Amino acid sequence: MSTKIAVICSKAFMERINSIAQNIENIQLEFYLYNQPTEAPVLLKEIKPCDALLFGGTLPYLHTQSALSAIPIPWNYIKQDETTISTTLLSLIANHAVPLNRISIDVMNPAIVENVLTEIEYRGPKPYIQPISITKPTQSILQHHIALWEANSIDFIITSIHSVFDELQALQIPAMRMLDATNSIIQCLEETKSRSLLTKSESVKAVVGLLQAPENKPIDANMLTQITAATHSTYKQITAYSFELYTTAGHLQRALEKENLQNLLQQTSKPFKLAFGYGHSIFEAHQHAKNALSFAKPCEIYILDEHKNLLGPFPNSEARLALKTDDPYVLQMAKQTSLSPLNISKIINFSRERQSAQFTSHNLAEYLQVTRRTTERIIKKLVDNGYAKVVGEEMTHQQGRPRTIYELNFATY
Repeated sequence: MSTKIAVICSKAFMERINSIAQNIENIQLEFYLYNQPTEAPVLLKEIKPCDALLFGGTLPYLHTQSALSAIPIPWNYIKQDETTISTTLLSLIANHAVPLNRISIDVMNPAIVENVLTEIEYRGPKPYIQPISITKPTQSILQHHIALWEANSIDFIITSIHSVFDELQALQIPAMRMLDATNSIIQCLEETKSRSLLTKSESVKAVVGLLQAPENKPIDANMLTQITAATHSTYKQITAYSFELYTTAGHLQRALEKENLQNLLQQTSKPFKLAFGYGHSIFEAHQHAKNALSFAKPCEIYILDEHKNLLGPFPNSEARLALKTDDPYVLQMAKQTSLSPLNISKIINFSRERQSAQFTSHNLAEYLQVTRRTTERIIKKLVDNGYAKVVGEEMTHQQGRPRTIYELNFATY
Protein backbone atom coordinates (compact mmCIF):
# COMPACT_ATOMS: atom_id res chain seq x y z
CA MET A 1 0.00 0.00 0.00
CA SER A 2 1.38 3.42 -0.94
CA THR A 3 2.02 6.23 1.57
CA LYS A 4 -0.09 9.28 0.76
CA ILE A 5 1.80 12.52 1.45
CA ALA A 6 0.14 15.95 1.37
CA VAL A 7 2.59 18.56 0.08
CA ILE A 8 2.16 22.28 0.80
CA CYS A 9 4.37 24.15 -1.66
CA SER A 10 4.61 26.50 -4.64
CA LYS A 11 3.82 25.46 -8.21
CA ALA A 12 7.52 25.55 -9.16
CA PHE A 13 8.44 23.22 -6.31
CA MET A 14 5.59 20.87 -7.25
CA GLU A 15 7.07 20.47 -10.73
CA ARG A 16 10.52 19.72 -9.28
CA ILE A 17 9.43 17.25 -6.61
CA ASN A 18 7.10 15.44 -9.03
CA SER A 19 10.01 14.64 -11.31
CA ILE A 20 12.06 13.33 -8.35
CA ALA A 21 9.32 11.36 -6.57
CA GLN A 22 9.18 8.89 -9.45
CA ASN A 23 12.37 7.36 -8.04
CA ILE A 24 10.67 6.39 -4.77
CA GLU A 25 8.39 3.37 -4.52
CA ASN A 26 4.98 3.33 -2.88
CA ILE A 27 4.39 7.03 -2.31
CA GLN A 28 1.53 9.18 -3.58
CA LEU A 29 1.80 12.97 -3.51
CA GLU A 30 -1.20 15.29 -3.21
CA PHE A 31 -0.41 19.00 -3.64
CA TYR A 32 -1.82 22.10 -1.96
CA LEU A 33 -0.33 25.09 -3.76
CA TYR A 34 0.25 28.63 -2.51
CA ASN A 35 1.27 31.84 -4.25
CA GLN A 36 2.84 33.14 -1.03
CA PRO A 37 4.17 31.07 1.92
CA THR A 38 1.86 33.07 4.21
CA GLU A 39 -1.05 31.08 2.70
CA ALA A 40 0.25 27.80 4.21
CA PRO A 41 -1.90 27.98 7.42
CA VAL A 42 -5.06 28.25 5.30
CA LEU A 43 -3.99 25.30 3.13
CA LEU A 44 -3.30 23.28 6.28
CA LYS A 45 -7.04 23.37 7.05
CA GLU A 46 -7.88 22.08 3.56
CA ILE A 47 -5.82 18.88 3.71
CA LYS A 48 -7.81 15.71 3.07
CA PRO A 49 -7.07 12.44 4.88
CA CYS A 50 -3.48 11.36 4.25
CA ASP A 51 -0.56 9.55 5.91
CA ALA A 52 1.95 12.39 6.27
CA LEU A 53 2.50 16.08 5.58
CA LEU A 54 5.45 17.72 3.82
CA PHE A 55 6.26 21.42 3.45
CA GLY A 56 8.22 22.51 0.38
CA GLY A 57 10.59 24.72 2.38
CA THR A 58 11.30 26.25 5.77
CA LEU A 59 9.15 29.35 5.29
CA PRO A 60 5.75 27.63 4.85
CA TYR A 61 6.68 25.36 7.77
CA LEU A 62 7.40 28.34 10.03
CA HIS A 63 4.08 29.97 9.10
CA THR A 64 2.19 26.84 10.24
CA GLN A 65 4.45 25.72 13.10
CA SER A 66 2.11 26.79 15.90
CA ALA A 67 -0.76 24.71 14.46
CA LEU A 68 1.20 21.48 13.87
CA SER A 69 0.72 20.14 17.40
CA ALA A 70 -2.94 19.52 16.52
CA ILE A 71 -2.06 17.51 13.40
CA PRO A 72 -2.43 13.76 14.10
CA ILE A 73 -0.05 12.67 11.31
CA PRO A 74 3.76 13.01 11.06
CA TRP A 75 5.11 16.04 9.21
CA ASN A 76 8.41 17.14 7.70
CA TYR A 77 9.84 19.98 5.65
CA ILE A 78 12.58 20.54 3.06
CA LYS A 79 15.40 22.18 4.97
CA GLN A 80 17.76 24.73 3.46
CA ASP A 81 21.26 23.48 4.25
CA GLU A 82 24.88 23.72 3.09
CA THR A 83 24.24 21.27 0.24
CA THR A 84 21.48 23.51 -1.14
CA ILE A 85 23.68 26.62 -0.99
CA SER A 86 26.71 24.83 -2.48
CA THR A 87 24.68 23.35 -5.35
CA THR A 88 23.14 26.74 -6.16
CA LEU A 89 26.43 28.66 -6.08
CA LEU A 90 28.15 26.03 -8.24
CA SER A 91 25.32 26.26 -10.79
CA LEU A 92 25.64 30.07 -10.79
CA ILE A 93 29.38 30.01 -11.42
CA ALA A 94 29.17 27.24 -14.05
CA ASN A 95 26.22 28.61 -16.03
CA HIS A 96 26.36 32.37 -15.54
CA ALA A 97 30.01 33.11 -14.65
CA VAL A 98 29.00 35.81 -12.15
CA PRO A 99 31.49 36.70 -9.37
CA LEU A 100 30.18 35.98 -5.86
CA ASN A 101 30.51 39.61 -4.81
CA ARG A 102 28.15 40.64 -7.62
CA ILE A 103 25.13 38.62 -6.41
CA SER A 104 22.35 39.24 -3.92
CA ILE A 105 21.03 36.15 -2.16
CA ASP A 106 18.17 35.66 0.31
CA VAL A 107 18.37 32.70 2.71
CA MET A 108 16.71 31.42 5.87
CA ASN A 109 20.00 31.40 7.78
CA PRO A 110 22.87 33.63 6.56
CA ALA A 111 25.33 31.59 8.64
CA ILE A 112 24.89 28.69 6.19
CA VAL A 113 26.26 30.82 3.33
CA GLU A 114 29.15 31.91 5.55
CA ASN A 115 29.86 28.25 6.35
CA VAL A 116 29.99 27.32 2.67
CA LEU A 117 32.31 30.21 1.84
CA THR A 118 34.59 29.19 4.72
CA GLU A 119 34.61 25.54 3.61
CA ILE A 120 35.70 26.44 0.05
CA GLU A 121 38.31 28.85 1.49
CA TYR A 122 36.81 31.82 -0.34
CA ARG A 123 38.60 35.02 0.69
CA GLY A 124 37.22 37.53 -1.78
CA PRO A 125 34.45 40.13 -1.35
CA LYS A 126 31.27 38.44 -0.13
CA PRO A 127 27.84 38.46 -1.77
CA TYR A 128 24.95 40.56 -0.46
CA ILE A 129 23.14 38.23 1.94
CA GLN A 130 19.57 38.98 2.98
CA PRO A 131 17.95 36.97 5.82
CA ILE A 132 14.39 35.66 5.43
CA SER A 133 11.95 35.48 8.34
CA ILE A 134 8.19 35.19 8.77
CA THR A 135 8.14 38.73 10.17
CA LYS A 136 9.77 40.20 7.08
CA PRO A 137 7.32 40.85 4.19
CA THR A 138 8.17 39.21 0.89
CA GLN A 139 7.83 42.58 -0.87
CA SER A 140 10.52 44.01 1.41
CA ILE A 141 12.94 41.28 0.30
CA LEU A 142 12.04 41.85 -3.35
CA GLN A 143 12.54 45.62 -3.08
CA HIS A 144 15.93 45.15 -1.45
CA HIS A 145 17.08 43.00 -4.40
CA ILE A 146 15.72 45.51 -6.90
CA ALA A 147 17.44 48.43 -5.13
CA LEU A 148 20.82 46.67 -5.36
CA TRP A 149 20.21 45.95 -9.06
CA GLU A 150 19.21 49.51 -9.86
CA ALA A 151 22.26 50.83 -7.98
CA ASN A 152 24.41 48.63 -10.24
CA SER A 153 25.79 46.86 -7.14
CA ILE A 154 24.90 43.38 -8.42
CA ASP A 155 24.59 41.42 -11.66
CA PHE A 156 22.46 38.51 -10.45
CA ILE A 157 19.95 37.49 -7.76
CA ILE A 158 19.44 34.12 -6.04
CA THR A 159 16.15 33.81 -4.18
CA SER A 160 14.61 31.15 -1.95
CA ILE A 161 11.10 32.56 -2.53
CA HIS A 162 9.38 31.43 -5.71
CA SER A 163 7.06 34.45 -5.89
CA VAL A 164 10.08 36.78 -5.71
CA PHE A 165 11.68 34.88 -8.60
CA ASP A 166 8.52 35.25 -10.70
CA GLU A 167 8.43 39.03 -10.14
CA LEU A 168 12.14 39.40 -10.95
CA GLN A 169 11.56 37.46 -14.17
CA ALA A 170 8.70 39.79 -15.07
CA LEU A 171 11.05 42.75 -14.55
CA GLN A 172 13.71 40.99 -16.68
CA ILE A 173 16.23 41.08 -13.84
CA PRO A 174 18.66 38.12 -14.02
CA ALA A 175 17.72 35.69 -11.25
CA MET A 176 17.51 32.03 -10.30
CA ARG A 177 15.72 30.01 -7.66
CA MET A 178 17.60 28.24 -4.90
CA LEU A 179 18.33 24.68 -6.05
CA ASP A 180 17.38 21.96 -3.60
CA ALA A 181 19.70 19.04 -4.32
CA THR A 182 17.94 15.97 -5.72
CA ASN A 183 19.48 13.73 -3.06
CA SER A 184 18.23 16.05 -0.30
CA ILE A 185 14.66 15.90 -1.64
CA ILE A 186 14.81 12.11 -2.01
CA GLN A 187 16.14 11.77 1.53
CA CYS A 188 13.37 14.02 2.87
CA LEU A 189 10.66 12.04 1.04
CA GLU A 190 12.08 8.73 2.29
CA GLU A 191 12.25 10.11 5.83
CA THR A 192 8.64 11.34 5.65
CA LYS A 193 7.50 7.95 4.37
CA SER A 194 9.41 6.17 7.16
CA ARG A 195 7.86 8.41 9.82
CA SER A 196 4.41 7.54 8.51
CA LEU A 197 5.10 3.79 8.53
CA LEU A 198 6.55 3.98 12.04
CA THR A 199 3.54 5.95 13.31
CA LYS A 200 1.19 3.35 11.84
CA SER A 201 3.08 0.42 13.35
CA GLU A 202 3.19 2.09 16.77
CA SER A 203 -0.51 2.95 16.63
CA VAL A 204 -1.66 -0.65 16.13
CA LYS A 205 0.51 -2.06 18.93
CA ALA A 206 -1.49 -4.27 21.31
CA VAL A 207 -2.41 -2.74 24.67
CA VAL A 208 -4.02 -4.44 27.67
CA GLY A 209 -5.63 -2.38 30.43
CA LEU A 210 -6.55 -3.41 33.97
CA LEU A 211 -9.40 -1.56 35.68
CA GLN A 212 -9.74 -2.23 39.41
CA ALA A 213 -12.09 -0.86 42.05
CA PRO A 214 -11.78 -1.13 45.84
CA GLU A 215 -13.29 -4.29 47.34
CA ASN A 216 -17.04 -4.14 47.98
CA LYS A 217 -17.40 -1.20 45.57
CA PRO A 218 -18.32 -2.61 42.14
CA ILE A 219 -17.41 -0.51 39.13
CA ASP A 220 -20.28 1.61 37.89
CA ALA A 221 -21.57 0.33 34.54
CA ASN A 222 -21.82 3.84 33.12
CA MET A 223 -18.21 4.57 34.09
CA LEU A 224 -17.05 1.35 32.40
CA THR A 225 -18.94 2.34 29.24
CA GLN A 226 -17.28 5.76 29.20
CA ILE A 227 -13.78 4.32 29.71
CA THR A 228 -14.19 1.75 26.93
CA ALA A 229 -15.62 4.41 24.62
CA ALA A 230 -12.76 6.82 25.34
CA THR A 231 -10.12 4.16 24.61
CA HIS A 232 -12.04 2.25 21.89
CA SER A 233 -11.63 -0.86 24.03
CA THR A 234 -13.33 -4.19 24.27
CA TYR A 235 -13.43 -5.65 27.77
CA LYS A 236 -13.71 -8.83 29.79
CA GLN A 237 -14.99 -8.96 33.36
CA ILE A 238 -12.61 -10.77 35.74
CA THR A 239 -14.42 -10.18 39.05
CA ALA A 240 -17.13 -7.81 40.26
CA TYR A 241 -14.33 -5.36 41.01
CA SER A 242 -11.98 -5.77 38.04
CA PHE A 243 -12.00 -5.77 34.24
CA GLU A 244 -9.49 -6.35 31.45
CA LEU A 245 -9.51 -3.89 28.54
CA TYR A 246 -8.12 -4.53 25.05
CA THR A 247 -7.19 -1.68 22.71
CA THR A 248 -4.28 -0.28 20.66
CA ALA A 249 -1.53 2.20 21.45
CA GLY A 250 -2.98 4.72 19.00
CA HIS A 251 -6.41 4.73 20.62
CA LEU A 252 -4.94 4.99 24.13
CA GLN A 253 -2.59 7.80 23.12
CA ARG A 254 -5.43 9.83 21.64
CA ALA A 255 -7.54 9.32 24.79
CA LEU A 256 -4.67 10.60 26.94
CA GLU A 257 -3.93 13.53 24.64
CA LYS A 258 -7.58 14.64 24.80
CA GLU A 259 -7.52 14.03 28.59
CA ASN A 260 -10.72 11.97 28.31
CA LEU A 261 -9.49 9.37 30.80
CA GLN A 262 -8.08 11.95 33.20
CA ASN A 263 -11.42 13.78 33.26
CA LEU A 264 -13.28 10.55 34.02
CA LEU A 265 -10.96 9.82 36.93
CA GLN A 266 -11.54 13.25 38.43
CA GLN A 267 -15.33 13.12 37.98
CA THR A 268 -16.04 9.75 39.58
CA SER A 269 -17.22 9.47 43.18
CA LYS A 270 -15.98 5.84 43.30
CA PRO A 271 -12.17 5.87 42.99
CA PHE A 272 -10.60 3.13 40.91
CA LYS A 273 -7.15 2.20 39.63
CA LEU A 274 -6.32 1.99 35.95
CA ALA A 275 -3.12 0.73 34.32
CA PHE A 276 -2.08 -0.23 30.79
CA GLY A 277 0.64 -2.43 29.41
CA TYR A 278 2.22 -2.45 25.96
CA GLY A 279 3.77 -5.61 24.59
CA HIS A 280 4.83 -7.62 21.59
CA SER A 281 2.05 -10.07 22.50
CA ILE A 282 -1.19 -9.97 24.49
CA PHE A 283 0.45 -12.08 27.21
CA GLU A 284 3.37 -9.65 27.55
CA ALA A 285 1.05 -6.61 27.48
CA HIS A 286 -1.09 -8.18 30.22
CA GLN A 287 1.96 -8.82 32.41
CA HIS A 288 3.12 -5.22 31.92
CA ALA A 289 -0.35 -3.92 32.82
CA LYS A 290 -0.30 -6.04 35.97
CA ASN A 291 3.10 -4.60 36.96
CA ALA A 292 1.93 -1.04 36.23
CA LEU A 293 -1.20 -1.55 38.36
CA SER A 294 0.99 -2.23 41.41
CA PHE A 295 2.17 1.40 41.24
CA ALA A 296 -1.26 3.00 40.78
CA LYS A 297 -3.20 4.68 43.55
CA PRO A 298 -6.94 5.43 43.24
CA CYS A 299 -7.63 7.97 40.47
CA GLU A 300 -4.24 7.44 38.82
CA ILE A 301 -3.22 5.91 35.51
CA TYR A 302 0.11 4.21 34.83
CA ILE A 303 1.50 2.72 31.63
CA LEU A 304 4.32 0.18 31.33
CA ASP A 305 5.61 0.01 27.77
CA GLU A 306 7.29 -2.85 25.92
CA HIS A 307 10.72 -1.51 26.95
CA LYS A 308 9.68 -1.65 30.62
CA ASN A 309 9.51 2.14 30.95
CA LEU A 310 6.89 3.15 33.51
CA LEU A 311 4.95 6.27 32.45
CA GLY A 312 2.76 8.25 34.84
CA PRO A 313 0.96 8.87 36.95
CA PHE A 314 -1.57 10.57 34.73
CA PRO A 315 -3.08 13.14 35.12
CA ASN A 316 -0.66 14.59 37.70
CA SER A 317 2.59 13.93 35.87
CA GLU A 318 4.09 12.03 32.99
CA ALA A 319 7.32 10.87 34.61
CA ARG A 320 9.25 8.02 32.99
CA LEU A 321 10.86 5.37 35.17
CA ALA A 322 12.83 2.46 33.73
CA LEU A 323 11.94 -0.86 35.36
CA LYS A 324 14.95 -2.47 33.73
CA THR A 325 18.31 -0.90 33.05
CA ASP A 326 21.62 -1.63 31.40
CA ASP A 327 23.16 1.59 32.79
CA PRO A 328 26.52 0.44 34.25
CA TYR A 329 26.38 3.23 36.86
CA VAL A 330 23.02 2.01 38.22
CA LEU A 331 24.11 -1.64 38.03
CA GLN A 332 27.29 -0.86 39.98
CA MET A 333 25.25 0.93 42.68
CA ALA A 334 22.84 -1.99 42.85
CA LYS A 335 25.72 -4.43 43.29
CA GLN A 336 27.40 -2.40 46.05
CA THR A 337 24.23 -1.66 48.02
CA SER A 338 22.40 -4.97 47.41
CA LEU A 339 19.40 -2.88 46.27
CA SER A 340 17.55 -3.73 43.06
CA PRO A 341 18.19 -1.62 39.93
CA LEU A 342 14.48 -0.76 40.10
CA ASN A 343 14.84 0.75 43.58
CA ILE A 344 17.94 2.68 42.47
CA SER A 345 15.98 4.06 39.48
CA LYS A 346 13.10 5.05 41.77
CA ILE A 347 15.45 6.86 44.16
CA ILE A 348 17.03 8.75 41.24
CA ASN A 349 13.55 9.73 40.03
CA PHE A 350 12.60 10.76 43.58
CA SER A 351 15.59 13.12 43.70
CA ARG A 352 14.82 14.65 40.31
CA GLU A 353 11.20 15.43 41.23
CA ARG A 354 11.94 17.03 44.62
CA GLN A 355 12.42 20.78 45.00
CA SER A 356 14.82 20.21 47.91
CA ALA A 357 17.96 18.06 47.99
CA GLN A 358 17.23 17.12 51.62
CA PHE A 359 14.67 14.48 52.63
CA THR A 360 13.53 12.28 55.50
CA SER A 361 12.74 8.57 55.52
CA HIS A 362 9.06 9.60 55.68
CA ASN A 363 9.41 11.54 52.40
CA LEU A 364 11.03 8.59 50.65
CA ALA A 365 8.55 6.09 52.10
CA GLU A 366 5.63 8.12 50.69
CA TYR A 367 7.25 8.23 47.27
CA LEU A 368 8.21 4.54 47.15
CA GLN A 369 4.87 3.44 48.63
CA VAL A 370 6.59 1.07 51.08
CA THR A 371 6.69 0.88 54.89
CA ARG A 372 8.83 3.14 57.02
CA ARG A 373 10.91 0.16 58.14
CA THR A 374 11.63 -0.90 54.54
CA THR A 375 12.61 2.67 53.66
CA GLU A 376 15.00 2.90 56.62
CA ARG A 377 16.70 -0.30 55.50
CA ILE A 378 17.12 1.17 51.99
CA ILE A 379 18.56 4.42 53.37
CA LYS A 380 20.96 2.52 55.67
CA LYS A 381 22.39 0.64 52.68
CA LEU A 382 22.85 3.93 50.83
CA VAL A 383 24.55 5.58 53.82
CA ASP A 384 26.79 2.57 54.53
CA ASN A 385 28.08 2.65 50.96
CA GLY A 386 28.54 6.42 50.75
CA TYR A 387 25.58 7.07 48.43
CA ALA A 388 23.71 9.11 51.07
CA LYS A 389 24.70 11.09 54.14
CA VAL A 390 23.10 12.46 57.30
CA VAL A 391 22.91 16.27 57.22
CA GLY A 392 20.75 17.08 60.26
CA GLU A 393 17.60 16.44 62.23
CA GLU A 394 14.03 17.71 61.93
CA MET A 395 12.07 18.41 65.12
CA THR A 396 8.44 17.30 64.94
CA HIS A 397 5.49 19.09 66.48
CA GLN A 398 4.51 15.88 68.25
CA GLN A 399 6.33 13.97 70.92
CA GLY A 400 8.88 11.43 69.79
CA ARG A 401 12.31 11.23 68.28
CA PRO A 402 13.37 13.89 65.79
CA ARG A 403 13.53 12.79 62.15
CA THR A 404 16.92 12.35 60.55
CA ILE A 405 17.52 14.46 57.44
CA TYR A 406 19.47 12.96 54.56
CA GLU A 407 21.00 14.01 51.26
CA LEU A 408 21.88 11.76 48.35
CA ASN A 409 25.60 11.66 47.61
CA PHE A 410 25.72 10.56 43.97
CA ALA A 411 24.95 11.99 40.53
CA THR A 412 21.24 11.79 39.64
CA TYR A 413 21.16 13.68 36.32
